[in-house]
Formats: sequence, C-alpha cells, structure tokens
Amino acid sequence: MNNVIFTICAKNYLAQAYSLGESIKNHEPNTDFYIIVSDLEEDTILNDSFIHLSPKILTEIDLDDLTFKYNVIEFSTAIKPFFINYFFNKKYNKVVYLDPDMYIYNNLNIIYNNLDNYDFIITPHIRKPYIKFNGSTSEEEILFVGIYNLGFFAINNTKIGNEFINWWEEKLRDQCYADKFDALHVDQKWLDFLPSFYPERVLIEKSPTINMASWSIHEVDFKEVNEKYYVDDNPLLIFHFSGIDILDKNNINKKQNKFNLINKPEYENLFNNYRTAVLSSNFNYYNKLNYSYDYFKNGVYIDSFLRRIYRTLDHEIKKELISIFGIGNKSLYNLFKSNNLLIGEKSNKYNRLKSSIKHSDKKIQLFENLLLFVKKLFGIKYYYILVRFMSVYSRFENQKFLVKK
Repeated sequence: MNNVIFTICAKNYLAQAYSLGESIKNHEPNTDFYIIVSDLEEDTILNDSFIHLSPKILTEIDLDDLTFKYNVIEFSTAIKPFFINYFFNKKYNKVVYLDPDMYIYNNLNIIYNNLDNYDFIITPHIRKPYIKFNGSTSEEEILFVGIYNLGFFAINNTKIGNEFINWWEEKLRDQCYADKFDALHVDQKWLDFLPSFYPERVLIEKSPTINMASWSIHEVDFKEVNEKYYVDDNPLLIFHFSGIDILDKNNINKKQNKFNLINKPEYENLFNNYRTAVLSSNFNYYNKLNYSYDYFKNGVYIDSFLRRIYRTLDHEIKKELISIFGIGNKSLYNLFKSNNLLIGEKSNKYNRLKSSIKHSDKKIQLFENLLLFVKKLFGIKYYYILVRFMSVYSRFENQKFLVKK
C-alpha cells in the first residue's frame, strides 16, 4: 500500500501525537505515519519510534514570516497543504491528515477504498437539520469555524487533488488567521468551497464513526460491547478528543459545559482509556513545554497584538528587517521596542478581566454607567460616532500607526 497518515503539532502536544501513532500501529501497521513538529525541537526529548519532520524542509515558504504573523494554531494549520504536497512529491497516492488529539479504533479500509472513487473525503460538524438544536457547539459557532471539521481530511494524489492543494497553499500563505473580521477560521473555513469546486469528486462522509467528537454526541447512539465501541451500531473508527482536559476526569471538552462524563456515562471508558494512553506518552513532560515561536531570542513574549500589527506593516518596513525573532540591529524586536509596544510577558489578565466582568452584574453596571456618562457628556450623535470608530480601532491590525520607522 502507498498510503500515508500525518499529523501536525507543537511540542506541547507530542504526547497526544504519540498516542495517535500507537493507535495507528495497532490498526494500520502497514501505513506510514509522520509527525510534523511545528516548533523548534532543540533540547526536546523525542520518541524515536516515530518519524518527525520539521517545517524547515519546506523551502517554498518564508518560515520566519509565517511563524511570526501566525500563532501556534494558525501556523500549524497553514502548513497542512504544503506537507500534503510534500507527500504527493514522495509518491504517496492516498494522504490522510488527522489532528494529534485523535485516536483510531479500527482499520481505515473504508477511507482508502472510498479514495478509489473520490479525490477528497471531508466530514461535517453536524449531519442533520434541527428545529430545536441541542448540540454542545452552537450552529452559529459552526457557521464561523466552517461546515466541515479539518481534524480529518483525506485526499488523492490526482490532477484534481494537486490543483486544489496549489490553490489552498496560496490561500494559507497569508489568510490562515482565526479572524471573525475577515470571516476566516485558519485552514478550515476555506474547505467550505470544496464541494462547489468539485461536486462529483468530493465525498462528504456522513458516517458518525469517522471524526466523531463532542459536537456530534447529541446526534448518535453510543455504546460499548465487549470492550468495542459502536456508534449507531457501527464500529467506531476515529474519535476526535478535541478540547479535552487530560487532567479533568469528568471533562469531555473544556470549550463547552453541556456534556461531561457525569451526564454521558456511556463514554466513560472511552475517555478514561484515552487519558491513560496520553498520560503514558510522557504527557507531564510535553504539556509543560513552551511554543518556541512565542518568544524573541531574548525570551520576551510575543503577544497577539504584535503579531497582528506585523501582519499589516508596510512592505518597505519589512524589507529593511534583518531579523524577525532576533534582537540586534534592524530587528523586529528593536522596531517594536523603539515604539514602546512590547508588553513583554505572557498574561491571562485579559481573560480574567473578561471572565470577571461577564460573571459580575455589578461590574457590568459600572461599565455601562461609564458609557452613559460619556453619552451624556458628548451627546448621542458623538457617542454613536465614537462607538463606530472604536469598533474599527479595537482591531489590532488597525493599530499599525503606532509603528514609526
């Protein structure tokens, strides 16, 4: 067989990637598996029973530019089509991408067989229309992140497959942001176009046994029989443990609070066994590792404010930069420092403030009273204009006026 499976993750997710790899060894021993480490690997203990690749081998991308303007999730997803192209050039016929927080429970013959008849296989977040939606991830959120979940993606090395990958690469060079202003959600939102581009060549896989996750729990009947898992009476193939808190024994997905292992006890063994697999893959070591591209060479933290300002810097300014992550002459660090833009540390103050205000009626009332005072002071017309302007300038990209050469 000339098939390949790959995943992409930073160092802190290697325990999940290794757990995925072990499940592939158990059920797909003849399929090659690669782990793309979207991070610097220096001084990191790697499991030498798996093949690791670095984005440094992608000569067609500007690595410094991508790793600075994108955060870890954006960068890790931006390089996906470039590595699909890499595997195409290695003469793999069928390429399957799986997120590192996935686990496979059976062979993937149905996927490879379907690729004999289609060029692409994708899976939707939800599979049915609902008058009264009762899922854990809202339909509005799905509209934002994309109809299809790109934790799973299968593609054929055909003329059409290559044509699409070339298009996708160009989109993700500069448009792989998680950005509601631009209606972007990393690599994923772009796949909404795929069925309209190639309607006869795309299989929208509606079987819930492939890429099942917390967002589809409400749609299925799940059970365990003789230590085997079944979804609507069909054997489970791939479960996507997206958002799981490995250290919280009742958690299903920390991004939602509707489902947990107390109100969904039928999933208890599935999640407990996965937690055991990840913990035994040196989770406590990898989980504490920092993402290398979150820091300048002197250890100063690079926050999203700086990344988004860099995104919009004039080409002439970028051209004069000798170093993106360094701190020497004509470095990006010195440019930001000279304009007094370095926050300098990783902080959860914003999230704590947002959470504090959200859960405090008194603080909300104080904030609204302040706005009422501004309205009274300036009048409704100027208040309206101020709010409109702030909706524009609250976007980090529109703060580039702060940077002077």
